[in-house]
Amino acid sequence: MNQSADPHNEALLSAYNAAFSELGLRFRWSQATLDFFDDVSNELARITAYIERFHSHLLNAYDADFLAQLIFDRKNQFYRESVAQ
Repeated sequence: MNQSADPHNEALLSAYNAAFSELGLRFRWSQATLDFFDDVSNELARITAYIERFHSHLLNAYDADFLAQLIFDRKNQFYRESVAQ
C-alpha cells in the first residue's frame, strides 16, 4: 500500500521523525518504512518491530516496550500539535 501523497501519512511521518530527533535516536522513517511494516496494524507493535529489526543494539540498554511507548507518546504529541495548526 503506497500512500505517499496522503496528508495523514505525511503528518504521521513528520511526527515520528520529530520524536526520533528529540529523543536523540538516529532513526528516519519514510513512506517506504510505513509500507514495509504495513502488515503490523498496532503502532506500538510497529515501533517495536522496527527497533528489533534495525536497531536491536538498543535493546541492550532499553526495554523494547519502554522505548516503543516513549517514541509513541512523543510522536502523538508532535502529531496533535501539527494537526492543530
